[in-house]
Amino acid sequence: MKTAKLQDLTLVLKEVQEIRRTVEEIKKLETDRLFEEGLFRTIENSSLMGIYVVQDGIFKFVNQHTSNYWGYTREELLGMASMSIVHPEDRHIVRTCAIDMLKGTRFSPYVFRTIAKNGSIRWITETVTTIHYQGKRAVLGNSMDITEQINARNKLADLEALEASILEAIPHAVIGVKNRRIIFANDGVQTVFGWKAEEIIGQRTRRLYRTERDFEEIAGKLYTTLEKERTVSLDFPCRHKDGKDIVCMINASRIGETLTDKQIVITYEDITDRKQADEVYKTLANSSQAGVYVVQSGAFQFVNHHAAAYAGYGEEELVGMDSMSLVHPEDRATVRKNAKDMLSGKRKAPHEFRIITKNGDTRWIMETVTMITFRGEMAVLGNSMDITEQNQAREKLEELEALEASILEAIPHAVIGLQDRRIIFANDGVQTVFRWKARDLIGMSTRVLYRSDKDYEEMAKALYSALEKKRTVSLEFPCRRKDGRSIDCMVTAARIGDSLREKNIVITYEDITDRKFAATELENSRIQLRNLTAHLQSVREKERTRIARELHDELGQLLTALNTEIILLGKKIPPELTSLIERTQSLSSLIDMTMETLKRIYMALRPGMLDHLGLTAAIGWQAEEFEKRTGIRCQVSFAPEDIVLDPDLTTSLFRIFQETLTNISRHAEASRVSASLKATGRKIQLTVKDNGKGITREQMTKPNSFGLLGIRERAEYWGGKVTIQGKPGEGTTVSVAIPLLKKGDAS
Repeated sequence: MKTAKLQDLTLVLKEVQEIRRTVEEIKKLETDRLFEEGLFRTIENSSLMGIYVVQDGIFKFVNQHTSNYWGYTREELLGMASMSIVHPEDRHIVRTCAIDMLKGTRFSPYVFRTIAKNGSIRWITETVTTIHYQGKRAVLGNSMDITEQINARNKLADLEALEASILEAIPHAVIGVKNRRIIFANDGVQTVFGWKAEEIIGQRTRRLYRTERDFEEIAGKLYTTLEKERTVSLDFPCRHKDGKDIVCMINASRIGETLTDKQIVITYEDITDRKQADEVYKTLANSSQAGVYVVQSGAFQFVNHHAAAYAGYGEEELVGMDSMSLVHPEDRATVRKNAKDMLSGKRKAPHEFRIITKNGDTRWIMETVTMITFRGEMAVLGNSMDITEQNQAREKLEELEALEASILEAIPHAVIGLQDRRIIFANDGVQTVFRWKARDLIGMSTRVLYRSDKDYEEMAKALYSALEKKRTVSLEFPCRRKDGRSIDCMVTAARIGDSLREKNIVITYEDITDRKFAATELENSRIQLRNLTAHLQSVREKERTRIARELHDELGQLLTALNTEIILLGKKIPPELTSLIERTQSLSSLIDMTMETLKRIYMALRPGMLDHLGLTAAIGWQAEEFEKRTGIRCQVSFAPEDIVLDPDLTTSLFRIFQETLTNISRHAEASRVSASLKATGRKIQLTVKDNGKGITREQMTKPNSFGLLGIRERAEYWGGKVTIQGKPGEGTTVSVAIPLLKKGDAS
């Protein structure tokens, strides 16, 4: 019995111990559950990252940040398959990376795409670890939405690619310099200097110049000028990697508004061959015994001492002068024609003409011309000799040898002598003009030279009536050749003697048919050229507008977005990472500077207010910008305040105003400018007046005054008139009056 009782007691004790163990496990599970709930509640309220628990592929817990990523509520995510929000193309990668991290073979976060509730793509960076959740194994995910960072990085990469493409598209060497050290370079440095870009980055620009002295000299010129101006250009000797000396055209521009850290961009164009060719040409020309000169765009670009000497000028006086200004006014048309024929290959022999020297003497010149390339552009090379003495000697000899010869044959036109309206002599020119031989006309009436009896009588009356009062008379009159073709002639008649006894007169007939046709064609060409110029200006304005709009709308928006992303990124950086915060602030400042530069560029191309606010607002803005940039006070007035014109006329007036202000800033040395724009029913008038030194007549008529030429061309296209008045010390007034007609009416 005792043994049986002991066995029963033992069984009871075992059952009690088992019950106690079960109770303890239940308590422990309850404690763990309460602990987990508190832990996840803490994570939910304090973490700035996405936190979620996945069990059996299903979301069991998500915090608010996680639901914000994808636009779902927390309730919607709980119970959803975690892989359902992963982009289909990234699911395999996510599984692989997660398994590796859970196994301990991967430690760095991985990045993948997810699909939000609204269908947008969100980029996520994630880490995972194994935990127990509610008594079962689960996966704890920690993640961040890095979509903005990914987009910002892509945009930055696009901008960097664009910048690199621009640099590589420039055929010359381009380098960026900071504190006289090279911070970037394009592939053009190898073409110009023989250096690879990577070889010179970080180096001083000293290696691009011949000596230390040259290095210091160019630095002084560039930085001194760039303290005041945005850009500078000059020729300067440089050195190739192989030690060969070269000559470069250097163009430098500062980065930003000031020379902070001496940051500039420099381009180098190798002009060695061009310079050497110029020097060789000048040496040959100066050693020649003939007059040698180069004409480009109608102006002398080079003159040797022989050519200058027979014109009575210094070489430096002739450079820049209109070449036709030396030619005798009566010979200019002939010179143009002969030169044109020679340049086109129609004429081989030299041509002769007169020039007017500096002291007013007339000299005879014999000239040949040919086309050449000078300083990279097409030009005319002239070779000439002073044949004044030869001509004088020849004329005297001809007078002695042909004392009894008729001077008639020396006249290139038809010349006839009349007595009582019948031809008593004729030169060979009648065959050239009328196709009659001289001997066939002798004794005939001049009726054969006119189209009708009416013309014959009308001409006789006009000539004899005029010659009763004066010695000579000239007029244009239609005539007829032997073959019946009508021609236009310049008829010049002179009486023989002091009176019209027996109606004896001499008449010359110059065939001006071709000249009149050429004059008509020239006038038509001028009209076409003016219309073409206006069209090109219109096209250029449209292109300016398009480029300015694209810069503002596209690049401006990209820069704004980039700046916003940089600011947001800076806010997400922990405060203790001061270097990163400073870096983002520096990037933001650089973007602001770039946006200001962009604004200046597109406003210079085409002020938006010209299209949106009108002419008066645009002129007012331009005046304010001019005053800010130059320090010259500029006041404008309008009558009426709001002037609405044809858009193309609006653009022309605005460009005229811009060009006028540019001339004032460059040449006038003024301290005050006043401008007015007045519109009436019939015309609009723009007047700009400054208190500067005053423009001279020589400056107004200079052939290379392209600013004034552009103002006149724009005004003349609209049938307008430009008046420029200047007095020394009293300033200059530019007045533009344009009738309010339809576009092209003036043409």
